[in-house]
Amino acid sequence: MRPGDSATYGIGWTFKQIVIREIDWTRGRAYAVDTEGQQIEVATSVRRTGLTPEVGQTWLVDRTFGPYTFVALISHEPPA
Repeated sequence: MRPGDSATYGIGWTFKQIVIREIDWTRGRAYAVDTEGQQIEVATSVRRTGLTPEVGQTWLVDRTFGPYTFVALISHEPPA
């Protein structure tokens, strides 16, 4: 990567773990809180999974390509 890429510029981390607090489908935004208590907005239109985000779920989000987008749903259920 070259200097200025979103992956290396600023804080350097592109991934966050979040819990979804609210989803506004008309605006295409999910409002969430990360593990540090900061509120962030995540675009609902871009997902790297076929899953639909729901309020209360824990997700991994990424901002490699600009705004935060959903990457993976984190399951807290033990494996079967």
